[in-house]
Amino acid sequence: MKKRLSIFLILVVVAVLGVSGFLYTKNAYVVPVLMYHSIDNNDHTTKLSVSPESFARQMEFLSKNHYNVVGLEKIAVYMQKKEKMPPRTVAITFDDGFMNNYEYAYPVLKRHSLPATIFMIVDKIDHPGWLSWKELKEMSDSGVITIGSHTKSHPWLTSTDDRVLKYELEESKKILENGLGRPVNFLCYPFGMYDDRVKKAAKDAGYLCAVTTDPGRFKTNSDIYAIKRVRISRTADNLFVFWIKTCGWYTWVKEHRDRV
Repeated sequence: MKKRLSIFLILVVVAVLGVSGFLYTKNAYVVPVLMYHSIDNNDHTTKLSVSPESFARQMEFLSKNHYNVVGLEKIAVYMQKKEKMPPRTVAITFDDGFMNNYEYAYPVLKRHSLPATIFMIVDKIDHPGWLSWKELKEMSDSGVITIGSHTKSHPWLTSTDDRVLKYELEESKKILENGLGRPVNFLCYPFGMYDDRVKKAAKDAGYLCAVTTDPGRFKTNSDIYAIKRVRISRTADNLFVFWIKTCGWYTWVKEHRDRV
């Protein structure tokens, strides 16, 4: 009798631990929003660069393995309503608006029909090495690329006064909307820096959501004005590393690793 009771108690403990572990890891899951900058051959000198060859392999990996690649608006809806997204859901973003995004990333994304968002620094438009209105309009009209704001001049928003903050967010949005002929709903904070004042200004300016780089340890997974992203660098040339970064638990692992 005692033996049966012991076995029963052990099974109960295992079941409780299993259910608790499942619920915990379920809550730790964050839909990966991939963050790219330059797609060029400077990947050996900066973490903000991924080679064209590596980027093409990564996009082929997403396509062949049937990832559900969606736009940021679906990520925002998922976070806000706390709805369950299909497995292997990811979003793709680019910061700054370099010309190489058009030259190397756009053809690959178009070939695989993978949507992505490019966050443009408005003051850089038409400058050498940066996207022009011609490329921005072509990509925006394609239905593959959504253009978002990376502010007007890329300042440290948390250090600006209220007047400059309002101008950077509203003016960049207005200029992009006038040039593209469509709404600009997404914002990327320069340097990933934000606080409650900046988030409120983003919402007041009419943005539907905003993304950051590294929002800090253990920040909420449901704040659509501080969407976490996963930086893709040369380490993800290895497709096993790329798979880890797109698995959905990488953010949680990184936060706990950084705490140690």
